[in-house]
Amino acid sequence: MQTVEIGGGVRLSEMVFGGTKRSGDEANRLQFAMMDRYMELGGNTFDSARIYCGGMSDKYLGDWIRMNGIKRDEVVLSLKGCSPPKSDPYAFNLSPEHIKGELYEALDLIGTDHADVYLLHRDDPSLPVDEIMGALHELVQEGRTLTIGCSNWTAARIVEANRYAEAHGLTPFSVSQVFYSLAQTTPMQARDLTLVTMNDVEKTWYQESGMPVMAFGSMGRGFFHAYAENRPQRERAFYNLDYLPENMRRAERAVTLAKELGCSLGAVLGAYVRDSLKAVALCSFTKAHQLEDSMAMADVRLTREQIRFLESGERG
Repeated sequence: MQTVEIGGGVRLSEMVFGGTKRSGDEANRLQFAMMDRYMELGGNTFDSARIYCGGMSDKYLGDWIRMNGIKRDEVVLSLKGCSPPKSDPYAFNLSPEHIKGELYEALDLIGTDHADVYLLHRDDPSLPVDEIMGALHELVQEGRTLTIGCSNWTAARIVEANRYAEAHGLTPFSVSQVFYSLAQTTPMQARDLTLVTMNDVEKTWYQESGMPVMAFGSMGRGFFHAYAENRPQRERAFYNLDYLPENMRRAERAVTLAKELGCSLGAVLGAYVRDSLKAVALCSFTKAHQLEDSMAMADVRLTREQIRFLESGERG
């Protein structure tokens, strides 16, 4: 499995294993088995967040590492903090104390002294970037994280933050998590205005800047597989992806290309994300076959012509 280099010498697997959002013994057993299999297939990058699984995702990640006797340098840990509570999604808290405290807590729960990359889960656009970037830089200086990133920040805010960091000798953001998939949506359509979704403006900036992307929702949150298997689309879970006719056309083209290439649908979706930007696919799974389907992306490389076909239907 190939990797993508970000700041601090950190290299992310081209598919990142997303943190668990379910609790209970059976859920953990399945999750741990899939994490084992992910490493067997060549992956080593794990994403977690303080808000996942009622705040237990980091602990579960640490439990799995200890159970398997995994050495710290065998895994890459991508940790997120400072997400608003689900009960009040606009109650942002990006104070320096909160930024640092969320990472300290995650590290304690995992049982390690540092993250490879620490990302802020949401942005508060009303705040100046100076205190935010200052607090993150101090965490790098302390050795608590090798590099920093952001999740659900617009390109404009990333540019603002990184310009400030450069001007003041601080650590810049080196990776961004954004909703990016062959399927398209908007924050309004997804009914989450704190969400940042890839669009033409944002994508052009990522292409020109070379900022690495960790693409969450890269498999379309099950939308494509439901289409391929002629299953009903679950209403809220897909960010309403099935409401857009263009997404239905893209799903048809993805199924067509997977048949032509003789590969899984997940392989096409993951390869699209990786090959159309400097990006890795961030995926979460509820079933083992989903992992196998997606990990097959490592064996597929899409040409520009194939990417154009997926996006527009044009051939040649």
